[in-house]
Amino acid sequence: MVKKLLLSSFLFGTFIVSSQNLHTQSNAASIENESDSTTGWTGLGVISSDNTEAQSGNFGIRVESTANNGRTLEYTFSATVGVDYTIRIWAKQGPQVSNGNNPAFANWTGFNGFSTTTIASANWVEYVFNVTATNANPLIRVYTSPYQLRFIAGNTVIIDSVSIMADGSDTEAPSAVSDLSSSNTTDSSTDLSWSASTDNVGVTNYEVFQDGVSIANTGTTTNFNVTGLAPSTGYNFTVFAEDAAGNTSTVSNTEAVNTLADSQAPSAITDLASSNTTETTTDLSWSASTDNVGVTNYEVFQDGVSIANTGTTTTFNVTGLVADTSYDFTVFAEDAQGNTSTVSNTETVNTLAGPDTEAPSAVSDLSSSNTTDTTTDLSWSASTDNVGVTNYEVFQDGVSIANTGTTTNFNVTGLAPSTGYNFTVFAEDAAGNTSTVSNTEAVNTLADSQAPSAITDLASSNTTETTTDLSWSASTDNVGVTNYEVFQDGVSIANTGTTTTFNVTGLVADTSYDFTVFAEDAQGNTSTVSNTETVNTLAGPDTEAPTAIVDLTASGTTSVGTSLSWSAATDNVGVTNYEVFQDGVSIANTGTTTSFNVTGLVADTSYDFTVFAEDAAGNTSTVSNTENITTLTGAGIVDYTSENANLNTVDWTVRDLFADQNVGIGTTDTQGYRLAVAGNVIAEGVKVELQGNWPDFVFLKDFDLMKLDEVRRYIKENGHLPNIPSAEKVKENGIDLGVMDAKLLQKIEELTLYLLAQEAEMKKMKEENAKIKSILARLDALENQGKNEEAKN
Repeated sequence: MVKKLLLSSFLFGTFIVSSQNLHTQSNAASIENESDSTTGWTGLGVISSDNTEAQSGNFGIRVESTANNGRTLEYTFSATVGVDYTIRIWAKQGPQVSNGNNPAFANWTGFNGFSTTTIASANWVEYVFNVTATNANPLIRVYTSPYQLRFIAGNTVIIDSVSIMADGSDTEAPSAVSDLSSSNTTDSSTDLSWSASTDNVGVTNYEVFQDGVSIANTGTTTNFNVTGLAPSTGYNFTVFAEDAAGNTSTVSNTEAVNTLADSQAPSAITDLASSNTTETTTDLSWSASTDNVGVTNYEVFQDGVSIANTGTTTTFNVTGLVADTSYDFTVFAEDAQGNTSTVSNTETVNTLAGPDTEAPSAVSDLSSSNTTDTTTDLSWSASTDNVGVTNYEVFQDGVSIANTGTTTNFNVTGLAPSTGYNFTVFAEDAAGNTSTVSNTEAVNTLADSQAPSAITDLASSNTTETTTDLSWSASTDNVGVTNYEVFQDGVSIANTGTTTTFNVTGLVADTSYDFTVFAEDAQGNTSTVSNTETVNTLAGPDTEAPTAIVDLTASGTTSVGTSLSWSAATDNVGVTNYEVFQDGVSIANTGTTTSFNVTGLVADTSYDFTVFAEDAAGNTSTVSNTENITTLTGAGIVDYTSENANLNTVDWTVRDLFADQNVGIGTTDTQGYRLAVAGNVIAEGVKVELQGNWPDFVFLKDFDLMKLDEVRRYIKENGHLPNIPSAEKVKENGIDLGVMDAKLLQKIEELTLYLLAQEAEMKKMKEENAKIKSILARLDALENQGKNEEAKN
């Protein structure tokens, strides 16, 4: 909102600076001087004024290719060499004979910073080019089709709303919106609309404010649907128009809107349901009701009596019910205005009759079959129960191994070969009643004689002069593989356990080795040998350096930067990095990229650039040719002020900020301070240089230290220490860090004096106590002496 206030005050001044659009001819594509003509535009295509598909106004310029290479549209203007320009052109594809071959802006002359740009849409798109003039008469060119399609007639491009502006020249704000109005107002929304603002270049955005707070940016759209309003409430809406240069109109008229009252009740609940019903509880649930504003509460009724308000929660656990009893439940939905839905469907719930205490009958025919070395199949007849069996629990040697639900069989796996096991089963019902134990079924597993499968995909990778990585897929076994043994040229070199990889070390460079692997199980059964993987170690380290770069060149040099490029170096293995040097100092590593954009240079200065190529082994080429450049004199350098601080051309990361006046961050009221920040500040260090006295005067002999009674009386009367600002003063005026640190140090020094004085007083009291004790001892001695003499007499 700050920029709106600043702009408003500027417009009340005595003059307005108008920018100059260098697209000055009166033609169909002009913003300021639109006419039914193509004046100023030439080319080899068929060029005409078009009144059927204008982007703005009534006309656009159409160019259509012919069958004799006529496919261009061109425009020149008077420019100043070295000045930055912003060129804006709205464009769209027209009918095209050859699908998939897009028209483009290409082959512009007299500019730095331009690159070929495809016109890829059949809808209007604004194309913005930020370029620097290198010629006094630069050329803008549009092509209806690529070069290879130059002989195809009918390809068409339409352009409109062309502007050519020298950077920083547009200071004219759009006109203010004066007819902001509302319609279709409901209890929670309204539709805003307004007529388009006008601008010397073009309006790029409208910002909508609700009661002074920004709520939307609509781009070039002149209407907005406001939602989320409160019923029966008044709101004030305003709109600002903005252009691409950041110029903002004055505020629009204020449109006052009063929303309607909310009288619409929420929808009724139709799917109230219950679940998990017990003797004393049930769970109710339902789908959310809908409301034009929003449901704020659900009220639950039991047999017509309200028992709960759940807020926006659509579930409720009912407790305190009586066993074997019928209940009717209903729910109402409510909104914030107190509108209540009609009653929901009635959900009738019958609580359970009471606890089940009868256990199922015991299983008596547990048996086993299909026993192998690691598995067996158990089966039994179903148990009976007054309500119903819900689970069978299987035990192996007294330890539970499975719950089968209502299934009366179970396949036991993971057994050990040649081993005896005892199995039993218990039946359970829903109430947790458990049968007595079944008969015991004794099972003896068979011996394991099956070997693991052979490995068929042993492979190597990452081979070096002395190492290689072996890997293979896991072998299969009826019980389980417990180890893989690796052989090198027929000799065992490792046991990997169940790991299917192994890193071989200690090999000799440029040597062939044969590797095989065997799989083993716990019974000692061994697979047949794997496939043989032959590995040839590498011959030795890479010592060959890449070739030197001989065509290092610079282009696009400005006052602060240049673009370097070169052809790729060659290497026996491969180049992995290029290192760029500026005046003999390394400034970048580009990896395998053969170009680099140099920034942060000084205007009108000479620089020498070189490049070295490197490979993965660290071998470095000899130095490249030296490319010498001299930066431009500084024409067109952007003035880094708050007026254009957010331009894309301003790179604050490479320069310091100096200000002759006060600086405000997040605020425009610096209150006379050199720096004012509206918000928190974080820093690695803050230095305060005091211009006043540091409080060492406290230790001077003539310092008047307040008596503690005076300090106590001052605190009682004022609520804070002497010479320290009160909370009200700090809230009103803030604090000066340097001054406050000095005040706090003064209090610490005063406290030190109090402690030293107290220590001296305590020392004096100790000395006086020692004297009193000495006198008392002498008195006791005299008293005892008198008593002794009296006893003798």
